[in-house]
Amino acid sequence: MADRLTRRQALQRIAAAGAGLALGAPFAERARAERRRPNIVVILTDDQRWDAMGCAGNPFVRTPNMDRIAAEGVRFTKAFVTISLCAPSRACFLTGTYPHTHGVRTNQGEEFGPPLRHFPAILSGVGYDTAFIGKWHMAPTAQPRPGFDYWLSFKGQGTYGDPQLNENGRDFKAQGYMTDLLTEYAVNWLQRPRSRPFCLYLSHKAVHGPFTPAARHADLYQDVDMPEPASFDDDFAGKPEWLRASMVRGARRQEWLADQDKPVPDRIPPGDWNPRNRSQLNYYRALAAVDEGVGKVLETLGQLGVLDSTVIVFAGDNGFFHGEHRRGDKRLMYEESILIPLLMRYPPLAPAGATPDEMILNVDLAPTMLDIAGVPVPDFMQGRSFAPLLAGGEYRARTSFLYQYWKEDWLPGIPTMLGVRTTRWKYITYPWIDDIDELYNLENDPHEMRNLALDPLYAPQLDVMKRELERLKRETDYAEPPPAPVVTQKARGLVLHYRFDGDDPARVADASGHGNDGAIHGARRRRWRGGTALQFTGNERVEVPKSRSLNVSNTPFAVDAWINATGRDGVVAARGGETHGFSLYLKDGRPHFALRIAGVVEKVGANRTINGEWVHLAAALTADRRMKLYVNGEEVASREGSAFIAADPNEDMQLGTDAGTPVADYRGNHALRGLIGEFRLYVGNMTGDQIRARYHAAVPARSH
Repeated sequence: MADRLTRRQALQRIAAAGAGLALGAPFAERARAERRRPNIVVILTDDQRWDAMGCAGNPFVRTPNMDRIAAEGVRFTKAFVTISLCAPSRACFLTGTYPHTHGVRTNQGEEFGPPLRHFPAILSGVGYDTAFIGKWHMAPTAQPRPGFDYWLSFKGQGTYGDPQLNENGRDFKAQGYMTDLLTEYAVNWLQRPRSRPFCLYLSHKAVHGPFTPAARHADLYQDVDMPEPASFDDDFAGKPEWLRASMVRGARRQEWLADQDKPVPDRIPPGDWNPRNRSQLNYYRALAAVDEGVGKVLETLGQLGVLDSTVIVFAGDNGFFHGEHRRGDKRLMYEESILIPLLMRYPPLAPAGATPDEMILNVDLAPTMLDIAGVPVPDFMQGRSFAPLLAGGEYRARTSFLYQYWKEDWLPGIPTMLGVRTTRWKYITYPWIDDIDELYNLENDPHEMRNLALDPLYAPQLDVMKRELERLKRETDYAEPPPAPVVTQKARGLVLHYRFDGDDPARVADASGHGNDGAIHGARRRRWRGGTALQFTGNERVEVPKSRSLNVSNTPFAVDAWINATGRDGVVAARGGETHGFSLYLKDGRPHFALRIAGVVEKVGANRTINGEWVHLAAALTADRRMKLYVNGEEVASREGSAFIAADPNEDMQLGTDAGTPVADYRGNHALRGLIGEFRLYVGNMTGDQIRARYHAAVPARSH
């Protein structure tokens, strides 16, 4: 590595840290011998490019506090992710395993579980005080995860302004700008009195889109002309057809389905570069608050007298395109997508100003933190500690690594891909489609403009890379994901039925026999002609915990309710979030039914308003994938849906609100004002005749 310590310097540093053991011995043994462990602070950003820092050579971005970490520690110049996607990469950082091992393959609500454990949980088991603050982004629930003594998070992506947060299980709405709030909670937690070493995992929402800077940074870089990327003129000739197809037909499900017949040219002529792209400038502006937060964390550690005894890691969860190959976003295996910022400050070990060029991966963070803390690294972890690299000890540098990405339901225009990167070569293949591979000589073609996969001169090198891919798959126990679940139209019947009888103020019993009782939060019972109703005034809800019987994925289903709405907007029932789910709701006084299918909202709405009267609302996704909406037994809207809900949403169901990430296209919780007199969920195909029968059977008792 560049600027590596000499053996003498390394020994001096380790001795200064109190280890006193021979260089090259595992860090775990040293720390156990001295019975002292460093504090750990990991700061993770979202979608931050490797070069979005002054210390990485960015010509205009000002990041003095990130630069300080690099100047007083190490900046890894070849740090990569094994998958360029938020949730899977975050699971890699935490567990030290590849996505095919931890199981979080997409952003569609997956989460790792036992027997895997994240490294803060392991540290907690040996006496560390642990905290998670910020974006979790796996299963989209804000509830605390095991292994953290303190928890402050939010559902899904969250919002930049006045976000909904969850502190140790308590949901509340905060006032302020998300980045500043997370920094504030982190600093407050660091300042708590404690006698144990601590591990803080500060996981920012920034700079994920929509790129939203703090108001104080709205005018930053207003005179900047961003330089045109070297690969902006890529015309994609000689590259896989899907790349050109995604530009012509789009990659998102709706546009991809609509434009599948559009012809795909052999090349895409270059366009004009916009050096003042507002979105890209806002990306860098949003980063300014992150850097200020880094400065506050450093300042706090200094005031506490623990700055030099704290391992500080700063990293991004994946790379990001800013016009390279005329793309935005990430996912692809090109350098801009897989390279990440990775900084580390820890004077007893990390030499100031060093810039190692060994390949370091996101899966290496967990074993490294455990190693430095003197904790044995579990066998399940597939990364390797880079602590010996910093100390100048024995370190087996990587000569290659495995990359993987799986097609997402909402983004079918980007295919599943596997690849290998070595110190000089890159190979990318698309195993689920009939398209050509990619092969690049990174030494001669660093911007990946010339695909050599079809050049006969490079056939031997292509074979070498294919064999290396197979070797890495064996080494990491790679397995393809399980096949998609088989869609079944077999009815499972009524799985939830609330009549709101009884007098328990905190619980509503499920009359379906499936035990899906609900927790009442604030709503009060009121008598009406049909029985007992719950009253909602905009702040109440019923929480229905997730259960196997409530799984509506890959099947028809129906919901119906008796309601009397006094407000023009409001959710009757919702389950899901930004990826999967459904919602029955009112908008401008009109009933609506929405599905979230792989991130895309599909909805139907009635033309009539229903305020101030008791009505029977029903919505169904039928066996032939039609979305239907009924008012008082009459079909009032219908449309063809694109698919069944692909996966069982991780979120609980709510009545009276949609807490967290909205399922449909309304804002915020879209809380209901009015009464709900009855609610049912039916899994299986329900016909219009059955829905009309439900309405007419209840009319004599429930009218007026």
